[in-house]
Amino acid sequence: MKYKIAVFPGDGVGPELVKEGMKVVDKAAELDKFNIEWVKYPFGAEHYFETKELLTEKILGEIRDSCIAIYCGTFNNSEMKALPEKSISGMIKNYFDQFAGLRPVKLFPNVESPLANKAAGEIDLVIVRENSEDFYVGASGRAKNGKNKNQIEVNKGVLNTKFGLSIETKGSEIAYQIGILSRKGCERLANYAFEYAKRKNKKNIVFVDKANMLDSYNFWRESIDKIAREFPNLEYKFDLIDAAVINLIRQPEKYEMLIAPNLFGDILSDLGTAIQGGLAFAVQGNINPEGISMFEPIHGSATKLKNQGIVNPIATIWAGALMLENIGQQKSGDLVTEAIGRVLKNGKTMTQDLGGNNTTSEMGDAIVDKLIEIHD
Repeated sequence: MKYKIAVFPGDGVGPELVKEGMKVVDKAAELDKFNIEWVKYPFGAEHYFETKELLTEKILGEIRDSCIAIYCGTFNNSEMKALPEKSISGMIKNYFDQFAGLRPVKLFPNVESPLANKAAGEIDLVIVRENSEDFYVGASGRAKNGKNKNQIEVNKGVLNTKFGLSIETKGSEIAYQIGILSRKGCERLANYAFEYAKRKNKKNIVFVDKANMLDSYNFWRESIDKIAREFPNLEYKFDLIDAAVINLIRQPEKYEMLIAPNLFGDILSDLGTAIQGGLAFAVQGNINPEGISMFEPIHGSATKLKNQGIVNPIATIWAGALMLENIGQQKSGDLVTEAIGRVLKNGKTMTQDLGGNNTTSEMGDAIVDKLIEIHD
């Protein structure tokens, strides 16, 4: 079987890291007897400043018609802010309606967590973040002292809404940010989360919100309760964001799966990154279960470290493991993740951020060698 995958190496250290990720994925494909065809796309800040060429919907349409997944490196988002496309990964998520952000949070052996007395195995959960709604839809503005009118239109994911605001304020200018949840958006995320829990045999399923203070999250809860009736064998509960943050710091082992709307999912994901040892292990799948999904490390492009061969490639390699699982190669994805853990447990190959002196490519080679060793 052959899988065609679009690759965006990106900016800074992105190409170096993606090279290692592709190397590991290719070895997994060889061992499990399937083929990967990589299709590279150069877009990013560096490419734009060199060529003035932007990623277009036409190119995304070509990917839609020919590829099964998208694999990304890192992008220089500080430079991208000056460009019309703003964010490559954002464009991809919007175009392919990748509404679920899948963030594994796992403390690997020989990786130090800032949480006291936490060891490998005690932090192992997944965070599912709604990617397209809530307070990040761009429904915002300002109203000066006096009478103001504003039209807001949102076309994102399953949201297609337009409304007008008539605001009268006395004595002070105001700013506002409107969070919007749709019934379809909440229900499809809940369905994805329950399906994932069922497939992965997750028992501790927790939905996070602030329903005691913000009424829109009661709408979120109603939607989840409705979908839950289709999964009678799965137990779930609701936690307020306050409790979830405290528990994630004090007792991360309490959780197997956290599901949250966009804003709180963002906060929990960043906290998860910190407790699992930092950005070197921050990875995300941007999922459309009925379409094309994207997999990427969630750290910066580290432009100053470009071409030095010292950056840890594990997040990018782990993103490749998530991608393998998503395209139907579960065994290969699991073995790549296991190989990462075993290399770290052995401790012989460690990049600078882990207290060693091995290079980016040496870490990639060690994971390939371990993958071969553990493959049956």
